[in-house]
Amino acid sequence: MKCESFVKEHLPAIRSLLAKELTSKGLTQQEAADKLYLTQPAVAFYKGQNRGKKAKEIKAIPGVKEKIEELTKRILLKQIEKLELEKEYCSFCRMIAKE
Repeated sequence: MKCESFVKEHLPAIRSLLAKELTSKGLTQQEAADKLYLTQPAVAFYKGQNRGKKAKEIKAIPGVKEKIEELTKRILLKQIEKLELEKEYCSFCRMIAKE
């Protein structure tokens, strides 16, 4: 899968799932935004599914739900550097490309 299509089609859904998980664990939208290197309004959009409309579709791919949960735990335990988070997004792309 090309990066451009992943960023346009699937990254918003991944971010939406992460934003929802982080805020469901007690983080404010601003705290979730800081951890995901986003703005608070972006997190609000993701939570409201104004962005990331393919979240349910993405979550149904085998292994994605578990990876979202695992990544959420890691983010909650410590601040993940932006480059490391971007590498995680790449691993989601590889999972989705297999489908």
